[in-house]
Amino acid sequence: MSSRALRRAQRELEEKQIQEKLAREAQDEEESDEEVAPKAKAKPSLFAMLGDRDDDDDEEDEEAEHEAGGAAEVASDQAEAEQAPTSSSSKKSKKKKKKKAKAKAVSSKPETNSATTKTQSGLDEIDQALLALNLTTSGRTGANSPHEGSGISEEKQQLFSVLSVDTQHLHAANEMKKLFGRAALQNTDEEQQRARQRGQGQQGGIAAATAGRNAPGNRNLTSIVLRRNIFVQGKEEWPRATSGGLGMEIVERRHDGSVEYRFVHNSMYQEVQRQFQVCVGSMDPERMVQLLHFNPYHISTLLQVSEIAKQQRDNATASELLERALFTFGRSIHSTFSSNLAAGKARLDFRRPENREFWLAVWRYISTLGVRSTWRTALEWARLLVAMDPEQDPYCIRLLLDQLALRGRDPQALVDLVEADYLQRLWKIPPNLAFSVALAHNRLKQPQKARSTLRNAIKEYPWLAARLCKELDISPIPKPVWGKEPNDDHQELLCQLYVPKAKDLWNTTEGTGLLVEVCYSFEEELGAGEDPYWLAQIPELDLARHVILSDDRSLLTLLDTRVKSKFTSVSDPLPPDDNLTSYDASTAGSSQGHRRSGAVRQELLAELEQLRTYFQGIDIENLVGGGLTEDDLIQALEQAGSSLEEFRRQSERFQVVRMGLQEEGVQVVFNGDPEGLGAGTGSDTDE
Repeated sequence: MSSRALRRAQRELEEKQIQEKLAREAQDEEESDEEVAPKAKAKPSLFAMLGDRDDDDDEEDEEAEHEAGGAAEVASDQAEAEQAPTSSSSKKSKKKKKKKAKAKAVSSKPETNSATTKTQSGLDEIDQALLALNLTTSGRTGANSPHEGSGISEEKQQLFSVLSVDTQHLHAANEMKKLFGRAALQNTDEEQQRARQRGQGQQGGIAAATAGRNAPGNRNLTSIVLRRNIFVQGKEEWPRATSGGLGMEIVERRHDGSVEYRFVHNSMYQEVQRQFQVCVGSMDPERMVQLLHFNPYHISTLLQVSEIAKQQRDNATASELLERALFTFGRSIHSTFSSNLAAGKARLDFRRPENREFWLAVWRYISTLGVRSTWRTALEWARLLVAMDPEQDPYCIRLLLDQLALRGRDPQALVDLVEADYLQRLWKIPPNLAFSVALAHNRLKQPQKARSTLRNAIKEYPWLAARLCKELDISPIPKPVWGKEPNDDHQELLCQLYVPKAKDLWNTTEGTGLLVEVCYSFEEELGAGEDPYWLAQIPELDLARHVILSDDRSLLTLLDTRVKSKFTSVSDPLPPDDNLTSYDASTAGSSQGHRRSGAVRQELLAELEQLRTYFQGIDIENLVGGGLTEDDLIQALEQAGSSLEEFRRQSERFQVVRMGLQEEGVQVVFNGDPEGLGAGTGSDTDE
């Protein structure tokens, strides 16, 4: 039942009850007035919660708010009718003194009560009101138990619970605030501001180029857009622009309850994607930065320029561009994606190039979070990537989860992942998880389970235990694992992926003592630790992606040369063999295929004609010929009914249209000085 129909039913109920109330009010109107407010506090109207819910009809909203007080009076009279009349002279005097305070409590309490009720029962305010009126239908009640009668196995329900993502933990600011207080956030913002100022002060710096449209006076993002993003909260200085044509749609609602989504590019976004491929082919960083300047929320360009900034050791700009990319993804998600993500049911197919950009952005952002030591946030992002495709895990996030969970002070999350039946059957137990889960049990004050878990891990991977003892300077190394070495490059790779990064987690009195105790507990001789079954479940290409993205050159030598030869692009490292392309974004196919459709080309020509009309109305050519100054330009813009801000925006848009037309084989010829005015000073087209 909608809130509008609910209010209608409420009004009908009130009319009937008010008629009965009028008879009692006629006998003692003053006494009734004095006792209404206190009782309204004890039992606030549920419909006061609904006064601002329906934005479709403002007039009805105001009426509902006006009638909220009447509903409180009805509830008060019903309670009064059930009780015997008593002497209330002393109570009336007290209530008179506190009448104003009670009235304020009535107006404020429904909101607090609503939030509390929603947290405890999981129902929204409308559900609560329906239950109060006994109008809840059987279908509505059934919606509260999504798994009942759905046929979803307990194994899958357990998986959904383990992979559920709390979007509050995706924001690093929340963890920083929890660890260090609000002062840490202020210091971080000041440091980033100083870094941006330093970058803007350097001629040709990436920070200056990417922030060129963020100067004071330019339109920036509204606060409501910044707050509502589930991935990254935006910054006020970021440009106000659309996502450029990035969207999301549902591909399939699967029988197990999960929902597959995919990111999609419209025609304009595809055109910018082709321009990006041209910039990649030119191997000119300045051209890439220029493309980002005019397309501030294009994902591929953001990721590429972020890497350029990282190579120039401008880590602040590199991190901010990654955040802007994730912010763009958050603006483009489907309306049902957030709820399914929180339920562990959202899926993305890695075979689609549009989706792989999301994987790459999240991976690099996790690395940035590690540098900041916001490990709990990094863990939530890693769990999100696993949830997107737990069957394939194309980036082998399972080789990273344990360290993030332990460093993020959430050992229970690691235990839940390892003990999930579906993942246990699908992944088996990789060596890093087998060892780290013993530490997790130890931190959870489960010593017996920690010993038995570690004993099984050492028995299966003795070479990893020997390497760990060596790195921890344990002397002498326990005899059962002494001399155990990896049998091949594969096992050596697993050793180097885990031991150097995890040794500080074991380098505590409790951790080292547990390791030595369990190693000495073996009476029989341990085997060589051959590759177990689980290694066959990780495709070689997935493991290679993990190594390449880890950016550790020493590990690259352990990869097969056949796999390394396939690594040709940092913007899409090692795409799968069964790649699912929705359109041709290559420079070779862009001109022919794009010319055959001609739709985008006509749109660009039409927009170019509009821009030409705008600039001709300002008479730019005469201004340039007479020695243009900023005051002259502002005066000319005012006479033409324009502004400096609009002029900048139209100039930047002209550059985008010009670049798109050049890709279509249409040459835009300039008259005047484009350097002084952005672009578009007396333009003409010529094919």
